[in-house]
Amino acid sequence: RGFVYLAFAVLGLFLGASLPQPARSVAALFTVLLAAVIAWALLGKVVPDLFPDGARIARLRDPIGYWNGLALLVAVALPLGLWLAVRREHARLFRVGGAVLLFLATVTLLLTYSRGGVVVALVAVAVFIAMCPERVETVAALAVSLPAAIAIAAWGFSEPGLVADQQPYDDRLRAGLVFGALLVLGATAVGGAAYVLVGREARLRPRFRWRLTGSRLLAGAAVALLVAVLAASGGHPVDWVRDGAREFTNPVSTAGTDPTRLGSFTSNSRWTWWEETWRIVRDDPVGGAGAGSFAVARRPIRENTTHALEPHNIALQFLAETGVVGFLLFAGAVAAAALGVVSSLRRLGGTERAAAQALAVAPLAYLLHALIDYDWDFVALTGPIMLVLGVLLAAGHSSGPRRRYVLGTIGTVLVTAAVIFSLASPWLASRYVAQVYAAIERDDVSEALDDSRRARALNPLSIQPLLATAAAEEARGDERAALERYVEAVELQPDNWRPWYELGRFELITDRRERAIRHLQRARELDPLGPANDLLAAEGL
Repeated sequence: RGFVYLAFAVLGLFLGASLPQPARSVAALFTVLLAAVIAWALLGKVVPDLFPDGARIARLRDPIGYWNGLALLVAVALPLGLWLAVRREHARLFRVGGAVLLFLATVTLLLTYSRGGVVVALVAVAVFIAMCPERVETVAALAVSLPAAIAIAAWGFSEPGLVADQQPYDDRLRAGLVFGALLVLGATAVGGAAYVLVGREARLRPRFRWRLTGSRLLAGAAVALLVAVLAASGGHPVDWVRDGAREFTNPVSTAGTDPTRLGSFTSNSRWTWWEETWRIVRDDPVGGAGAGSFAVARRPIRENTTHALEPHNIALQFLAETGVVGFLLFAGAVAAAALGVVSSLRRLGGTERAAAQALAVAPLAYLLHALIDYDWDFVALTGPIMLVLGVLLAAGHSSGPRRRYVLGTIGTVLVTAAVIFSLASPWLASRYVAQVYAAIERDDVSEALDDSRRARALNPLSIQPLLATAAAEEARGDERAALERYVEAVELQPDNWRPWYELGRFELITDRRERAIRHLQRARELDPLGPANDLLAAEGL
C-alpha cells in the first residue's frame, strides 16, 4: 500500500514539473472529480437502489463505500468550491458553479452524519479563508450557499425515508424523489443568487468599507464558538466538557446511525482501540507488530468483539505496526511535506498561488481526519491526496531539458503499471477465493482447486488462498493435502488466530483430538474471545 501511495506522489511530481500551470490545472480537474463524486452520492439518495444495499442503509457512503471517507472528500471539495467561486479570473458561470458545488457539498456532508467530517470541513474552510485575500467574497459565497443546504438537510433529517435504516422501499423512493426536487430547486436558487451577486460585484465592493482581516475573522470565530458552547451546555460549559470526555472514553457508548449522532461525543470504540494500540506499542516499541497487523495483534488483548482493521489514528497505527523507527520516518515525511508545501506557496504567485492554496488544504484535511479514522486503508482517499501533494511540491520548479520529459514519461508508465498490478492482484485473489467456495458448494472440486492456485499465485503472503485450497482438498477427500495446507497457513502467519483455529477444527473432525485441542488452545490464546472457545467447550475444556 505504501508503494502504491508513493507511486501516486511520483506521478504528482511529474505533473507538477511538466504542466505549464500545474496547480491551476490539477485544481480544476480535482474539482470536477469531486463534483462528480458528490453528484453520484446524492443521486444514490434520490434513487435508493442505485448502490448495493442503498435501499437499506440511509447514511451516504458511495461511491467511496464509507461515510466518513466520503465526508473527508467533501471537506476537501469545499475549499476548491470557494476557490472556484471567488477568483475574479474565472468566468461568471464557473463562479456560479463554485457556489452550487458548495451547496451540494454541504448537503452531502450533513447526510453522511460524520462528526469528524464536519469538524475537518470547518477547519478546512477556516484555513482557506485565512490564506485567501478575497475574504469578503469568500464569506459572501458561503452566505449564498450554506443556508439553503442546511435547510434542505434539516428537512431531510425529519424524513424517516431519507435518514432511517430499514425503511420500506416505496417510502424511501418517495422521500428520495422529493429530496431530488428540493436539490434542484436549491441549486437553482443558489446559482441564481450567485449569478446576480457576481454580476454586481464591481458595484458592491466599493460600498463595503469594512476590511475583513484575519484577526477579525479569528475573533468572530471565537465568539461564535463560545456562543455555541454556552448554548449546547445550557450555561454550564465545564460540566458539558467533563460529560463529553466521559462519553468519549466510555467503551460501550455508541453514537447510533441516525442524524442525532451529530450531537454525540462518543468515540464509537476509538478510545478502546487507542488503548489497545498503546499496549501493542509497549510490547514491541522499536520494530512494531508489523505493517497492517493491528487486526491480528489486538486479538489477544481485546476486551470486546468489535472488528477493527486499524486503530483509527494514523500516528498510532504507524507507531504500533512499524515501531518507533517507522513512526519517526512517517513524522519526518509529514514535516518534510509541510515545509515543501509552504515553500511552494511562497514561490508561486497570482493565479497559480490561489489554486495551490486551495489544493494545500487537502493534505491538511487528510492528516487531521486520519487522526480519527483509517483513511490510509482507502486508495480512493490517500491516492489522490498523495498526487496533489506531489503536484504542490513540484509546482514552480523548472521542468529541465526535454530529455527529462522522455525519462519522466517512461517512469510514469512503469509506475502506473506497478500501481495497477499492486491494486489488482489482491483484488483478483479475493475474487478467486470467493469462487473457490462457490465451486465447492456446486461440488466442482476441480474448478475450486484451479481457482485456489490462481489466488495463491496472485497473493502468496495471504492465508486466505491457503485456507481456500485446504477447503477444496477437504471437499475432494484428500485429508493429507488439506492438513498440509492448514499447516502451511499456520507457518505463514503464526501469530494469527485464524489458521490455528482452522487447523484445530480440521483435526477435530478427522479424529486427531489431542493435536486439535492443543492447536485450538493456541487459537484461544491468540484470540480469547474468538470462536475457538465454542469448540473447546464442546470438548469439555
